[in-house]
Amino acid sequence: MNSIYDRCSIRKFKQESLKKSEINKILRAAFCAPSAKNAQPWFFIVTEDKEKLKELSEFSPYAKLLADAALGIVVCADTDCNPSLDYCQQDCAAATQNMLVEAKELNIGSCWLGGYPNEDRVQTLKMYFKLPQNIVPLWMVAFGYPDQKQEPKDKFKESKIRYE
Repeated sequence: MNSIYDRCSIRKFKQESLKKSEINKILRAAFCAPSAKNAQPWFFIVTEDKEKLKELSEFSPYAKLLADAALGIVVCADTDCNPSLDYCQQDCAAATQNMLVEAKELNIGSCWLGGYPNEDRVQTLKMYFKLPQNIVPLWMVAFGYPDQKQEPKDKFKESKIRYE
């Protein structure tokens, strides 16, 4: 469980490809997430193509780091599995957190790059991948071997807890 406490966003990556077995472990972790009615409304688009990652680094002003990432995963909601985008977003967030923690467990850096609810970012990803109506791209996650030392912060705040 130390990976939960030690995980932090990494924005600088070594120019080295991830192993297929590592990518598989990260994706398998996503599928272990809970979801409303066990609908599992997630759909993942995985790309290691450097040219695509460079192009995708423009989907958001905060996504520039994708150009140097080894891997990008677009996390999408499949509204055919659950028509409530609100529930899909919660389920996909849980899957994303699992990927981030598993990546840390594998000594792989990661950074969650927000998209939804920014409609411009969502539409950019939807058009780029030519997605059908039922597949809604929510955000991307960049992965790669860290090329920076980032110390995790203790974020625990007793003041944000109310015991009754």
